[in-house]
Amino acid sequence: MRLPTPIYESIPYLCFATCLLLAILYNQNSGILLTALVLYLVGSSIWIMRSNYRRRDRREHRLLVSQIARGNVEGYTPEWFYEGLPFFYLAGGAICYTLITNPLGFVSGTLLVLAGLIVLRIRIHCRHELKTPPYNA
Repeated sequence: MRLPTPIYESIPYLCFATCLLLAILYNQNSGILLTALVLYLVGSSIWIMRSNYRRRDRREHRLLVSQIARGNVEGYTPEWFYEGLPFFYLAGGAICYTLITNPLGFVSGTLLVLAGLIVLRIRIHCRHELKTPPYNA
């Protein structure tokens, strides 16, 4: 069964929106919080898988992964951590908003959310950069 493209493309964002709605309705209920966490993890996992599949630099990425497997790269961060970092920032910002009720929590949450959005934007731009064809005279 194949889903229509608009529905298929909106699945991770639907997970994020539902997670946000559940987080707003939290009211100290651990079941709601757990459901929101699962939806957030599902949405971010789907987004990461689609992003990796649609990369324009897939060949370079495969070469890097093979170099890492051979131990030729120093200072390597595990891929699961690197890919999930912007989502960790966003989740940390949401946690600061909800758990810390003073102005420091608001400022910290805002900075973490902005950092997560900036990292996501940079990754989208670098991975899906359109190559301009050479000018033929």
